[in-house]
Amino acid sequence: MSAPIGQHWNQLNDSEDLLGALYRARTFAFLGPKTQVQTTLISHIGNPNAPKSLLYVHGYTDYFFQTELAEHFVSLGYRFYALDLQGYGRSIRPTTPPNWCDSIEQYGQDIDIALATMKQDGVDEVVILGHSTGGLIVSTYLAQPYALPERESHYKKAFPTVRGLILNSPFLALPFPPALLNRISWPIRTLVTLLPFSYLRAKKITTYAKTLHTKFGGEWDYRLDWKPAEGFNLSFHWLREVIHAQRNLANQRLSLPTLLCRSDISTIGKDSVEETQQGDGVLDVNSMQEATEKTFQNLTCVSISQGFHDLSLSHQPARHAYFSAMTDWLSTLATHDPVK
Repeated sequence: MSAPIGQHWNQLNDSEDLLGALYRARTFAFLGPKTQVQTTLISHIGNPNAPKSLLYVHGYTDYFFQTELAEHFVSLGYRFYALDLQGYGRSIRPTTPPNWCDSIEQYGQDIDIALATMKQDGVDEVVILGHSTGGLIVSTYLAQPYALPERESHYKKAFPTVRGLILNSPFLALPFPPALLNRISWPIRTLVTLLPFSYLRAKKITTYAKTLHTKFGGEWDYRLDWKPAEGFNLSFHWLREVIHAQRNLANQRLSLPTLLCRSDISTIGKDSVEETQQGDGVLDVNSMQEATEKTFQNLTCVSISQGFHDLSLSHQPARHAYFSAMTDWLSTLATHDPVK
């Protein structure tokens, strides 16, 4: 890649967000890989003149609803922004299957739109926070081989400086222990390459979903049409593109100051909600750790006891530990030179 991804965009609206009067939502339209798509930038109205901001990028079968996360960063003096990527949450449209992508790199357009808009709002410095697949998306974006001046020249727009990256349980490796992953990654890659139009049908409510939503006794009330308890159908094409992005990222070396936060154990495959709640019920934390250490050269790692896959949705003690880890790490960024 030698030039920024994407087409120029048009803003469609700017209105109060569904989260209430403290939140603003702006929708942007642009030409996607096959048809016009839309992305939504949500922002908290707090600290409107602050020059520093946090940009949050959600995971797969997900959207932004974590208001406690936003309020935490606002309390630290940051502005807060979040994306609902094309095909997710507020950006789902009938012309494209939910969560579909032709490549992980296509979401670079969404991030470009967010960053350029934040700069127009007066933001000079940004820390990006990516959860799960969002961690893979933002890492892929930051690994692209063009610098800030090239991006600004391409779009004829100013961009803020990215000062750091926070990864919340990033999907940088398939959800298997390292020894098993080494044996089965090739067969999986072959299968999804040969059968790209196949799906795994989403039929059963996941145990992880039962740990979260109030409908099943969890703590969080979110839209089940945008974040279904059984998930969306899992496209082999999507999985192929994830594997491709993971393999590419493994060959990159990034010096950006980076914080990895993850649970201390994995609880994939546990039968009960109580067992699943003891750790990450979606990804293998050891493979995640190895993949992150391979790519990021200026890395701080924090493991959170009893942290859920989305650490910001954990029970309060683990949630507090996660927020404290981010607060402590952000306080060290002042000692680092910005990455241009």
